[in-house]
Amino acid sequence: MLSFTFGGKNSFQDFGIFVASRPHIPSPERRVTYIDVPGMDSRLRRDEGTYGDITLSVECSFLGDPVPKISAVKGWLLGAGEADLTFSHIPGRKYRAQVVNSIDFEIVLKITSHFVILFNCQPFQYATDNAPIVVTDGSGYVLSNPGTVKSLPNIKITGSGAGALTVNGGNVSFSNIDGTVTLDSTIQETYQDTGTSLISKNSTKIGNYSVLLPGDNAISFSGGITSLEITPNWRWL
Repeated sequence: MLSFTFGGKNSFQDFGIFVASRPHIPSPERRVTYIDVPGMDSRLRRDEGTYGDITLSVECSFLGDPVPKISAVKGWLLGAGEADLTFSHIPGRKYRAQVVNSIDFEIVLKITSHFVILFNCQPFQYATDNAPIVVTDGSGYVLSNPGTVKSLPNIKITGSGAGALTVNGGNVSFSNIDGTVTLDSTIQETYQDTGTSLISKNSTKIGNYSVLLPGDNAISFSGGITSLEITPNWRWL
C-alpha cells in the first residue's frame, strides 16, 4: 500500500490515508528567455540555468471512517508549511513541498473518502541521506556527485588564520578563520555558528560559492584550514 510522509508524519501510519495511485512526476521547466531581434534568424536565448517549481497531484483515500480524523488531517497538511515530502515507492529521495490547494477537506470527506492533495515542490528531488562528509587530507580529495544536476553544498571549515579552499579549480580564500566558518552555497552566505547565533563572516571570504557538479569533484585546501565537513545536498531532476 502506497503512502507518503510529510512534515515528519506518515499518511497511513498516523492517519490511515493511502495513495490511491502513483502520482505523475513532472519535469521542471528550465527558465529560458527568448528575444526576437529584427533582421536576425531565430531568436536570442538567455538561459538563467535555473528551474521553476513543480506541482504534484496526489490522489488519496482513507482507510476507515474519515470524519473523526478530518481536523487532525487539515492541521497536519496545512499547518506543516514547507516541509520534506517522501513517497514509499521512491526510496532515498525527498521533495521540499507545501500543500497549496484550498480544498475544503471537511465537506469533501463527509461525502467521500477520496480526495486530492496538491503539493507545490521545489524543482529537484533531494537525497534523504544527507550525512556530512569529513575531509582531513588537504592535498586532494575526490567527491562523487550521484545526482543529475549540480548541488549547492554546505561546507563547514575548521582551522585558524588565513586559508584557501579549492573545488574543481575554483578558489575561495578566507582571511581570518577563528575555529570554524561555514560556506553555505544554498543561501550564498558565509557565517560562524556559535551554537546560539550565526555571525556573518562574508567580509572574510573572497571568491564564488562552491558547487558540486555531477560526477567527480576535486577538493583541496591549504593554509590554516585543517578539515572540512561537507553536507552535499545531492539533487536530481
